[in-house]
Amino acid sequence: MDPLEMYLAVSDSHRRLVYSVAATLVAAIAYVDSQYIEASIGFLYVIPILMASPTLGSWLILAIAAGCGILREWFGPLRATPGATLRISLAAASFFLAGYFVSQLNRKRQLEVRQIGELERQMKLRFDAEQQLRVVIETSPLAILTLDSEGRVLLINESAQHLLRLDDQPLTGENIQTYLPILKRFFKLSRSAGGLRTTVESRGQRADGDSFLAHLWLSTFATNSGFCLAVFIWDASENLRDREGTGLDAIIKTSRIAVGAVSHEIRNLAAAAGLAHRQLLAVSGISEEESFKTLGTIIEGLEKIAVSGLALAAHNTRAVADLGMVLDETRVVIDALFRDIGGAIEWNIADDLPLVQADQHSLLQVFLNLARNSRSAMQDTHDKTLAVEARVEQDMVLVRFQDTGQGVANPDSLFKPFKSGTSSTGLGLYISRAVLRSNGGDLYYEPNPKGTCFVVQLWPADNTSEPGVF
Repeated sequence: MDPLEMYLAVSDSHRRLVYSVAATLVAAIAYVDSQYIEASIGFLYVIPILMASPTLGSWLILAIAAGCGILREWFGPLRATPGATLRISLAAASFFLAGYFVSQLNRKRQLEVRQIGELERQMKLRFDAEQQLRVVIETSPLAILTLDSEGRVLLINESAQHLLRLDDQPLTGENIQTYLPILKRFFKLSRSAGGLRTTVESRGQRADGDSFLAHLWLSTFATNSGFCLAVFIWDASENLRDREGTGLDAIIKTSRIAVGAVSHEIRNLAAAAGLAHRQLLAVSGISEEESFKTLGTIIEGLEKIAVSGLALAAHNTRAVADLGMVLDETRVVIDALFRDIGGAIEWNIADDLPLVQADQHSLLQVFLNLARNSRSAMQDTHDKTLAVEARVEQDMVLVRFQDTGQGVANPDSLFKPFKSGTSSTGLGLYISRAVLRSNGGDLYYEPNPKGTCFVVQLWPADNTSEPGVF
């Protein structure tokens, strides 16, 4: 910092001291000037004016300059001679211009100091933000890439290096299309559209040749060198394997339950047919008829099929499900279905729901089946409201699906499969109840003055009593 900058900085913080020194100098100059008649030192008044002016306003500088001009004339050797007014005016103007120049110089210095301080503050904030963003990117479990308009990597985090198995091979400056071929079409699309915000699912390839399922979040942003593409990558391969495996297990389990339920019905019919067949043996001569023997063989075959199906359904393991999570998943799926028909869903879920004895995926399918039935029942009604309530009652967990539809004309036939004379087969409710009963629960119809109400009955997982079949 030069001496002038140092003095201007001191004058801002020690104004009283500067004003006192300047006043003392004015008085000293006036006194000395009054003692020497032959010559005048009045020009020295510019020194205290220059000292005080950096922190003074224009009017104060003008007043001090005028006062010093009068003192210069009053104690000068030319006092009482013609032209005093002109001399005072010229001296005051000179003093004022000198002081005003210093005042404006200090104001510009203060403005620059403030601007530099603000710039430094903004740079510090930007630096902190960049550091935080860099930390977020580097520590993110998501693979993050930024690419230029040609597909070359500008930035890649550690997760992306690990995902693409490039731990010992830096990818910066290389083309990414070898590992994510689908990005090529998005570069073309972003050039024509001018901007891009989308998600896509595609196949990716690692450096060692392995393929994986990539979920990509893409967005473009502009820079001085052109547009760039930001890519967030999530490896969904494990999720796909788990989802498909769980889905297959759920299908097999539901199919086993459905086979068991149908086998139970077949066994009942076969038992009735077998009884009738045995009663016909009393008819003379009929036992020798070929058609009678064939009928008996058919009945025996049906009984064996029923026994085989029941044996298959008997291999059922108890599962535990988080009912709150299942209801949350149900809500995500069915909310949009009811918005499409102008309907609404009222959720009344207790906060203290326990874990229940049920398979989570099968229970979700039961809830979806009930919600879709309610949606179909309310398709042509004015009021389309489904109320879902879940709470604990008498050591059981009850989930009610109550709609404002047209109601049920014949509740006794609700859970009978292959109903005749209707537009539906009835298999949905039949299998749903069979699924619940396989875990000791139940599904039943609850009479309601308006609409339809189905109740899902479940056993808490921590219940020590053995659930029965209702």
